[in-house]
Amino acid sequence: MIKNRFYNLILISTILSWSGVRIDVHAASVSSTPAQTFHGIGGSGAWWPNDIIHFPEATRQNLSDLLFSSSGLGLSSYRYNVGAGGVNVTNPTRAPQTFYVSPGVYDFTRDAAGVYFLTQAASHGVPHLTAFANSAPAPLTSGRASCNGAFVTGNGAAYGTYLADIVQHFRGEGIEIDLVSPMNEPDNNFGPSPCGQEGMQVVPTL
Repeated sequence: MIKNRFYNLILISTILSWSGVRIDVHAASVSSTPAQTFHGIGGSGAWWPNDIIHFPEATRQNLSDLLFSSSGLGLSSYRYNVGAGGVNVTNPTRAPQTFYVSPGVYDFTRDAAGVYFLTQAASHGVPHLTAFANSAPAPLTSGRASCNGAFVTGNGAAYGTYLADIVQHFRGEGIEIDLVSPMNEPDNNFGPSPCGQEGMQVVPTL
């Protein structure tokens, strides 16, 4: 693919040269001065845990070692998908269960698959754990579903409390989530409904 694009670029440049079109070429340089810092190299728990959870415990442990241990990839970052319940999502793998029952009420026995691998990441000492959400719980979205809707202005406090309560719960279990991504891919609600995955559009307000 890269080779084909390279050849296409050469061909276009040659044609433009023959046609008399001026092509400005600018040199690029690589600086040895650091410009940014990577916090880690990691992976996302969406949505393969919902498949792997059906494998034997030995297989799950082996995969955890391969991903998180120093004898494997030794990932230094892991993103846990905080599910919205998959309301109107047709693909069950992409419809993670939600802890949300009602405001301030949660069922932390849900999402066993996602929690299993989050726990494995923590127990292997992965230093950066992120909780990210593709959608708020259905009652907090415009369509009262997990996709094909938008975040409702005015629900910020309720949504913030929901995410904070989840992080506090896991920290109480010794799982030190240190980053939260409350609006993953906010430009897409992944509609129309029924949808292939969770999603919530977030429209900026000025």
